[in-house]
Amino acid sequence: MAYQMEVNFNDIMNIYSKNHKVGSKKEIKKAYEYAEAKHSGVFRGTGEPYICHALRVAKLVTEWGFESDVIMAALLHDVVEDCDIPLSEIEKLFGTNVSKIVDAVTALSDRDFTDQTLTKAQKDLLSDARLQEKMDEKALYVKIADRIDNLNTLSGVKEEKRIPKAEHTREIIIPMARLENAYHFVDVLEELCFQTEHPKMYEEMTKQYRSLCTANSRKCQESLDVLSNVFDPHYNSETNELDRCHRYIVNFLYNHRSCISLFRQISRYANNIKDDWRRLLSKDRIPLYDLTLIVSDELSDDNSSIHPNDLFFQYFEKSLSHKGFYLIKYDLTTYRDTGYFIISDEMDNLYRLFVRTEMSYQRFIYGNIVDANSSLSLGEVVVIEPRDTYNEKIKVFRRDGSAMLIDKGATVLDFAFHIHSDLGYHFDYAMVDESRTQLPVYTRLNEGDTITVVARPEIEPDINWFKYAKTIKAVHFLVKFFQPRIANHPMIS
Repeated sequence: MAYQMEVNFNDIMNIYSKNHKVGSKKEIKKAYEYAEAKHSGVFRGTGEPYICHALRVAKLVTEWGFESDVIMAALLHDVVEDCDIPLSEIEKLFGTNVSKIVDAVTALSDRDFTDQTLTKAQKDLLSDARLQEKMDEKALYVKIADRIDNLNTLSGVKEEKRIPKAEHTREIIIPMARLENAYHFVDVLEELCFQTEHPKMYEEMTKQYRSLCTANSRKCQESLDVLSNVFDPHYNSETNELDRCHRYIVNFLYNHRSCISLFRQISRYANNIKDDWRRLLSKDRIPLYDLTLIVSDELSDDNSSIHPNDLFFQYFEKSLSHKGFYLIKYDLTTYRDTGYFIISDEMDNLYRLFVRTEMSYQRFIYGNIVDANSSLSLGEVVVIEPRDTYNEKIKVFRRDGSAMLIDKGATVLDFAFHIHSDLGYHFDYAMVDESRTQLPVYTRLNEGDTITVVARPEIEPDINWFKYAKTIKAVHFLVKFFQPRIANHPMIS
């Protein structure tokens, strides 16, 4: 489906009225008029007025069912960053909830730095760290909507800035969405990144997939019609033996596959993705459609006598197996967050079928925010390199028994630097758990280790320590130590 570029304020209010019978329409209009005034006369690289971007972001969060404070924040999300408006003014006019969201998604600008010696890369790192430290669930969805629109409108962005925008999305925004378990939005953002970073492969893969669907459209549509009829939630057209099961069916959906979904699946089989993908993107290997059978939340109750997957088996055994369908296997998604059945029709067209309860389907689309008591937890943000926030962690313990998360694969040297730079610079040896064995700098940490570091003032880092530093923080301190020595070395001109 083509991305909708033309959005006006009435579109947003019409969607809001459908989702919320009672709401703060006047406040939303006030936020729109304020944003329109502040962005007046400002145009994006595409040539359109800047307010168009804010309207599209607001429309997305409105479509997702968010309440007025999130919609207002979406309309206002760039006024502090781009219009030199103090955050206090947003709080005064629109309240604390709105200002907190706007604050969280506002990037640092040059006026926020008094130290003019910082490079752009250093400022970007600090801005990313701030984004992660301020982020909460509502702000995350505004940021996701903002990035969806940015990636859909890259024609107005200089060529050299497009790839960094996609990289930033993959390294900062997508991991936050994954922590929120908002896998639908992970897919949307990864699709846009793939389109940006690999435009030729994206175009060719999309074209070949569409050709496959077209070549098999007649039989596929017949099969989809049969499945839609079997799983029609309003009427059981099958055997009476399914009467007991049918009341649990809520909906049945089917969709074309996304390009990133195809790419991830093909990558499982490919030795060289550039050489192999054309051969592997075939109807005998790749399911052409995604099917979703949504069932009642009653089936997720521990007291239910039928498991959601058992319900599908009932329909397969008593109906689908007699209509030319075959059950191939059960598989897991790339992120292993859920499983699906691969089924085939009599012409060997493959389909992925997901069985989800109402709540699990909502959680797949929107993430943990559908749970009343959920909150977004990013853990400790790695300020030196914010992207390392999402590296796989293990839990280790200081000698006082307090816990600390550190990158998997880290050494005792990394641990020392994470406690304090002086402990790292003067590292002598470490001891793990109750052992008195003196362990060297390269000793790897394991989950649950309790580490004691012994330092001596006369010891200084050795250049070889770079081989044993596995975290950005430790490397940063070593660079900081050696840089003036290297700069003053007589062999360096």
